Amino acid sequence: MKALALFLLLAVVAVLYPSVAQSQAYDNNTVSARELAMPHKAIDAFNKGVQLLAKGDSQGSILYFQKVIELAPEVSYHNLALAYYRLRQFDAAEEYFQKSIDLSKGAFAPSLFGLSMILYRRADLRHAQDLVERGLLITPGSGLGKYCLGLVQFSLGKLNDAERNALDALRYDAAQTDAYLLLAHIHERLQNPEAVIANVRSYFKLSPNHELQSDAQGLMQRAQQATASVAPMAAALN
Repeated sequence: MKALALFLLLAVVAVLYPSVAQSQAYDNNTVSARELAMPHKAIDAFNKGVQLLAKGDSQGSILYFQKVIELAPEVSYHNLALAYYRLRQFDAAEEYFQKSIDLSKGAFAPSLFGLSMILYRRADLRHAQDLVERGLLITPGSGLGKYCLGLVQFSLGKLNDAERNALDALRYDAAQTDAYLLLAHIHERLQNPEAVIANVRSYFKLSPNHELQSDAQGLMQRAQQATASVAPMAAALN
């Protein structure tokens, strides 16, 4: 029984992991120079790194963040971690998220969320949940944090908690559109195909060019097939 539970757990992680790795909301969680008391000479380099990371040039951004580490180490390490995360160099990402956390004495929530997603990817869900919850104690209104918590809770089989936090993610941050995809997975598990269709439609409306469209399309197709198979049965009963 334990072996089956572990298999299902890993399968869920494999299905949902890309929605974090490629999430627009997560990628936009860079920290900009406007939020820092940085020397003026460092602002241009830092902003250039942020711009490259936002454009998808993760490799190119690394050099700029490295240039200003001594001037703004906490957030430079965080943005470096994001760059390596998007390059799928997860050991390096973990190292820099941890450095950011250590420098802030555990008070920098974005890096707690980032490290939690690396642990999530490794199916270390209990520790991932602990990190997200620590981050939410610091920033309780974080849409990103609520989305990450919902993602971990879904993988732990806590469907009601996951649904509540996915809805909170959207309430706190309307740009957290991957939460609609998480809700679709939750409602699929709850055998509510009508809700799945509504979730996916909202996701398509807000993320028309997103890389996760294939996952969303699969959810939509399965939900439509489920509703189509139920309709003849309902008609026969009437």
